[in-house]
Amino acid sequence: MSRSARHRADAPGPSAPGESTPADPTGLILLGADAAVTCPVRTHNRFDPTVPDPPPDATGSTGWPPGGPPADRRAAMAFRRRILDTLAAMPRAVDLRQMGPDRAGRLRATTRAVAAGRRIIIGPALPPDVTGRRTGEPDAIVLGEPTTAGGHGYDPVLVVRHQVLEQASPLARQRVSSLARNLRLVRLRGATVRHGRGPDLLRLAHYRRILQAAGWASGGPAYGGLIGTDHVRYDRGAATVQPASPRHTPPAAHLALVWADLGARRLRTEARTAQRGWRTHSALARYDHEFGFRRKIALEASERTPATTRAPRVWPIVTAECQSCPWWSHCRRLLADDDLSLRIDKARLGPQEVSLLRSMGIWTITDLAGRNIDDLIGSLHSRLRRPDESARRMRLAARRARMLATGRSVERTTRGPLPLPPEGYAIDLDIETSADDTVYLWGFLVDDPQERSGPRYVSFARFTDLDRAGERRLAHEALAWLDEQLTAHPQARVYHYSDYEVVHIERIARTSGDPVITKVARTHCRTRFFDLFAVVRANFFGVHGLGLKRIAHDGAGFSWRDEDPGGLNSQTWFDEAVHADEAEHRQEEARRVLEYNEDDVRATHALRAWLRTLT
Repeated sequence: MSRSARHRADAPGPSAPGESTPADPTGLILLGADAAVTCPVRTHNRFDPTVPDPPPDATGSTGWPPGGPPADRRAAMAFRRRILDTLAAMPRAVDLRQMGPDRAGRLRATTRAVAAGRRIIIGPALPPDVTGRRTGEPDAIVLGEPTTAGGHGYDPVLVVRHQVLEQASPLARQRVSSLARNLRLVRLRGATVRHGRGPDLLRLAHYRRILQAAGWASGGPAYGGLIGTDHVRYDRGAATVQPASPRHTPPAAHLALVWADLGARRLRTEARTAQRGWRTHSALARYDHEFGFRRKIALEASERTPATTRAPRVWPIVTAECQSCPWWSHCRRLLADDDLSLRIDKARLGPQEVSLLRSMGIWTITDLAGRNIDDLIGSLHSRLRRPDESARRMRLAARRARMLATGRSVERTTRGPLPLPPEGYAIDLDIETSADDTVYLWGFLVDDPQERSGPRYVSFARFTDLDRAGERRLAHEALAWLDEQLTAHPQARVYHYSDYEVVHIERIARTSGDPVITKVARTHCRTRFFDLFAVVRANFFGVHGLGLKRIAHDGAGFSWRDEDPGGLNSQTWFDEAVHADEAEHRQEEARRVLEYNEDDVRATHALRAWLRTLT
């Protein structure tokens, strides 16, 4: 893609009132809906002609492609397609998705549909807002109140594969439209839009601004709609939100289009001078501020040349977004190997905290390790938005910096023998779940002191897309085997790391009614299971946290066979093992998952052996 084409393809939102705008020599800079909610360095890289384009197969710091692991992206696309198909089947809907990448054609079709007052327009292309430097294509727009000029007015809608609602006061009433009733408007009792859905609301605000510029925005309150995975139940004309797994989608009949008032002051922003430590803003106001900053960055970046000597307005700071950012390799080259935001990857300092430390000449772990942290916090106190929280985080960062500077990654915080069960017959347990949180693999390591050949790996797996019934059948098979082992060896213990396995056993027991699974959940989990993480958490401090991968490697010296072990990666391998076109590739990915799971239980075994050596 040429640099000019890339400028046309990207697009965020509006500018702050009265903000001066640098000259735009190309006239092509338009920003999309993601700009206001993503890293400003990302915006700079997109428009700086001196920054090379990322390769087509670029991945982020964890090896994820843009959009996250393939399994998650595939599940999100399938959910979005199912919801939009439901909307397309409703009266007076028009579906423009079949027009594909023909944006000009879809824009003409959208214009005709708006003029005709079609109730739902799916896959629309909105007119570019050249003055505001915005472009965008929401999942749908829905007919609302007439525009201020009396024409057909529309509200933007996005499909998101996560929960949108949270419990609120019983007196609260949330405006929603039922998918089961052709978007009939209802009032949902005791619920409101989650406070953590600010990024969704800012994207909706972006589309609202484009609709306003086109003269298509509905009159009255500035609504934007979100269709998520919330389970809404209707009873006697009233609607309530039901508890549901965040990873499993209820039937379409129990989904709803949640309307958020983008003009309501509901988003919190940290503010050092505010009495409560924060101020509230509307989604539109917050969006205008964030977009205005990105727009200025984009325009300034577009003017850079190889002869430019002035430093960019923004400089890379490592955040969670880097995990799947296609610009990661470029930003990484700009960071020193011991950059503070790069090396301290657990309980990271926020971008504002990193920026303040850099302003004090502290860019690396060596810089931080060599400074008196109390003096440093004192000098920065008046500039911190949340002084107490930032001070706590900076002290933790300084501790990690000192450990890294001396080559240590794990530190014992207590003395004496650790509280572990007696040695004897033991079983190490680890499960693997798919992207939708379904358990498809139960892995066990049987450590029988009487077996000279050493511990043996036992697994129960299904490399297929399991529904809940299939998950229960597999769980019954695995836990029936475990029950037999524990019955035959009354002193045996089952070791695991964190409560992940127990949580899933209890969940399956609650929903299955299976007596074997229920027995394991109600009896064995409470009396025979032992969580090693609880011991580690109470007795150790880790530079990179205390996850099994870190503590087993840095403490016990255990190494995984796979070069890139991790739970999210294993979900991608499982997805390939189930859906890859070639049988040989499916078999290879299944083998990879099994080896990874076996290494996990062997890591638990190695960890408890190491813990027993400590006094």
